[in-house]
Amino acid sequence: MPCTLPTRCFILLLGLCLGILPIRMSAQVLTVSDEIPMRNDTEYTLLGKLGGQVLLLQDRESKQTLTAYGRSMNESWEKELELRGRNIRILETITAQDGTGFHLLYLFRERGRNHLQLDRYNPAGNLQDSVTLKDFGTFMTTPEEEIYLSEDETKALMLIVEQQDKPRYLGIDLDSMTLLYDRTLEPDKFFFGEDFVQAEIANDGDMYFIALENNFKSRRKEHRYHVYVHDANGGSREVLDVNLGDSLTYDVFFKYDNLNKRLAAGGLYSTRDFIRAEGYFYLWVDPVNPRNELRPTFQKFPVNLVRNVEGRKFNKRRPGINELTVRDAMLRRDGGMVMITERDRQLQRRGSIAQAQMLNTYGGRSLIDYHYDEIVVFAVNPDGTPHWSNIMHKKQYSQDDNGVYSSFFLLETPTRLRFLFNDEVRFENSVSEYVLNGRGEFLRNSLFHTRDLELRLRFRDGIQVAANELILPSEHRNRLRLVKMTYDAK
Repeated sequence: MPCTLPTRCFILLLGLCLGILPIRMSAQVLTVSDEIPMRNDTEYTLLGKLGGQVLLLQDRESKQTLTAYGRSMNESWEKELELRGRNIRILETITAQDGTGFHLLYLFRERGRNHLQLDRYNPAGNLQDSVTLKDFGTFMTTPEEEIYLSEDETKALMLIVEQQDKPRYLGIDLDSMTLLYDRTLEPDKFFFGEDFVQAEIANDGDMYFIALENNFKSRRKEHRYHVYVHDANGGSREVLDVNLGDSLTYDVFFKYDNLNKRLAAGGLYSTRDFIRAEGYFYLWVDPVNPRNELRPTFQKFPVNLVRNVEGRKFNKRRPGINELTVRDAMLRRDGGMVMITERDRQLQRRGSIAQAQMLNTYGGRSLIDYHYDEIVVFAVNPDGTPHWSNIMHKKQYSQDDNGVYSSFFLLETPTRLRFLFNDEVRFENSVSEYVLNGRGEFLRNSLFHTRDLELRLRFRDGIQVAANELILPSEHRNRLRLVKMTYDAK
C-alpha cells in the first residue's frame, strides 16, 4: 500500500510538567541512507525497526522487495518476496508491536478468482506462515476496500464494497491468522459513499461500523449516527443510535477506548451550514449498556481562539473556523480526549489568463494549490467539559504535489506530544517542532535546516520507532532516502 499517516494511537495521559528542552542542533542526530532510485510505478512502506534494522517494503506491479538498513542507515541486505498468485494488490502491512515480525495482507488472482491472503514474516524477511483467508470469487465491479487495525495491532478489519448499499466486513485475528467473521450489512436507505463515517475494531475483535443520517440543514434536528456492533464471537447486537440534536457534523473522528471499554468520538459541528465549524463536541457510547450512553456535549469555540485563527477574516456575528479537519483523537486514561485538528484547503485554479501556460506546461491539467496551516488542539474532560485549547501556528503552501510535504508528524511520549513539520515546502527549508504538554502549554523549537543536506522530508509518512526516534522518507526527483532522526537523551 502507499505511504500513509501512521494509524497507531496510544492511550495517552499527558503529564502535568513540561521540561526545558535544548534547542541546539546537537539535540537531534540525523542519519541518512544512500539514495534509492524510484520508478513511477513503485509504492513504498516503512515497516519500522525490527531486529535492530529499519525495513523498507517496495511494491511494484510484479515485484515486492524488502530492504534492511543498519544503525548507520547503510543497506544491510535486500530480498525479493515471493507472494502468491498474480495481480497482487497489497492492502496493509502490519508490524508487530513486540518487534517479532510483520504481516502482509493482500489480494491476488488465481484462475480468474480473487483471494484474500495473509502472510507472516520474521525480521529477516523469511516467511513464517501463510494462509488464504477468503476466496471472493469473481468481482462484478472493482470494489472499494478499507483496512482498520486494533490499537494493539493484533486484529484487522477489512471493509469491501461492491454494492454501495451492502458493505461487507471481515474480522481477522493476526496472531492466530484466522478469519473471525465475514458478514454483510444492509442498512436502510444507506449509500456507502455518502453515509459511511468510519469503522473501528477493538483489541478483542469486536467491530463498530458508524453511519450518519440526515446530515443536511433542512433535517438537522433528525441528524444522528447509527452504530452497528458485531461481536468477535460472531454475534450481532442491536443498532445504537446517537442523536446530534439540531447540529450538523462538520467533521468527526471515532476511536475505540480499550481501557474504558467504550466507543468515543470527537468532532466539529455547525448549526447552519458547512462553510465553517462553530465548535466541537465529544461523545462516548457504552456498547454493553447502551442506556449509559453519554449524549454529545457541544462546546462553542472560544471567541479569542477563533479571532486568533481567522485574523482579519474574523466574523463577529457568526464566529467560527473554516477549513478545519480532525486529524487524530488521543484517548486519555481518565476517559477524556485530546482532539487534534488542522486547517487545510485545496484551491483548483482554472484562470483564463494562465490557460495558455497551463496547456503548454501541464497538458491541460488545472493547477491545485495546497494549504496546510494552523494546528488547533482541544482537550476535553471525561464529562465533555473543556479542559484547555490552544493554537500552534504554521503556514505551508505547495502546488500540484498532493500536499505530501505538508502537514506534520506526531511523535508521542507519555508526557508530551511533539509536532514536527516543514516550515516551508521547498528544497531548502527549515524544520521546526511544537512540544505540547498536558496543560496545553507549548514551546516552538527550530530544529535544523535542510540546506546542503538535499532533503525533502515527507513528515506525514514518517513512522515512530522509539520514544525518541523516528524514520522519515525524503523524496526528490524520483530518488528516495530514509532519514533516522534521534533526539539526544541527555
